[in-house]
Amino acid sequence: MTPLDRPLRLLPRVRNYDWGTPDFIPRLCGREPSGRPEAELWFGSHPDAPADVVIGSSDAGSIPLDRLIAERPVDVLGSYSALPFLTKVLSAGRPLSIQAHPSREQAARGFAGGAPGNYRDPNHKPELLYALTAFSALSGFRPPAEAAALLGALGLEELEPHVQRLESEGAAAYRPLLDALTGRAGTELAARVTGAARLAADRADPERRDALRWIDRIAAFHLEDPLVIAPLILRLIRLEPGQALFTGPGVPHSYLEGSGVEVMANSDNVLRLGLTSKRVDAAELLDILVYEAAGAASLEPEVEEHPWGRRTAFTPPVADFRLDVLDVAGRGPAPLPADDNVRIVLALEGDLEIRNPAGALSLRPGQATLLAASAGGATAAGAGTVAVTMPNASDA
Repeated sequence: MTPLDRPLRLLPRVRNYDWGTPDFIPRLCGREPSGRPEAELWFGSHPDAPADVVIGSSDAGSIPLDRLIAERPVDVLGSYSALPFLTKVLSAGRPLSIQAHPSREQAARGFAGGAPGNYRDPNHKPELLYALTAFSALSGFRPPAEAAALLGALGLEELEPHVQRLESEGAAAYRPLLDALTGRAGTELAARVTGAARLAADRADPERRDALRWIDRIAAFHLEDPLVIAPLILRLIRLEPGQALFTGPGVPHSYLEGSGVEVMANSDNVLRLGLTSKRVDAAELLDILVYEAAGAASLEPEVEEHPWGRRTAFTPPVADFRLDVLDVAGRGPAPLPADDNVRIVLALEGDLEIRNPAGALSLRPGQATLLAASAGGATAAGAGTVAVTMPNASDA
């Protein structure tokens, strides 16, 4: 039986969704673009696209991670019954759908109730996005007064009742607004919203202008979808490289443009509201949304300076995962966190070597190693940056 106590190379699966970019992921990985959009690299055990683990002397000696876990769960996972997270590199060249994910309780009920179109498993799907480039997203509802002002700037008579309700009722007015937008009347509204936004952007202040102009960019792909109005009711966020966004259950969101590392619970539960050609179940999604103004825009990290470099830890309020980014300066080996847990180590910059007493593995950008639970303590040596995903024991 091959020992799993050394660093093991992890070969990702490429996802060629049409919203991806043709060059970011190939450039990160040091290869020529194929000409097709490359939206995501999956480093995980999800059965839709499990990564391969190299356990022989060449790539030919590899096994899908989900199969390796099924055959040797204790060696790979320790006390866990399944790998609780999925690590990805994501690169969006155009807006993704407006969507939300259920809580664990909602997912369990929906899955047990036999609704496979909405609930593929009984798990929740919180997400963390760590920006590698400037990254734009919609996430959570705006403060109602802010949304009312933006909608009012369009000057559309049919939206005026919703403007008034947002001003008088607050966040409770978001549900009837979305009901109207996703109903039959909403389908006739998209073109008027787009035209009105172009006019309003010319006389708006910079903050409002940015939101109004995103309507035009979204409409280029979804001209007849009334959810082009989303930038006016959802919070528009811009992350700079090194910042992160956490999205919890019931939060409406859309990634608009940019590239980053995405970490999520190992689930495929996505409910979509619009801006997509995929299945939409507006009624079910509206039932799981959290109708309140969103909080802080980014997930604040804990930053530590060390003789070997810097550790930036992003710790979301879930037990499934956390993300540590280690900037290793070449002044000695950096100890990797979570000695007793399964970890995925993804190289982002430089040339590094992941080493433990049982062996070593060199990593270039876009490459990853699996550190099984049986691997124990390990270090990163050289000069570069790695992103380390692991279970969040502090929130267990």
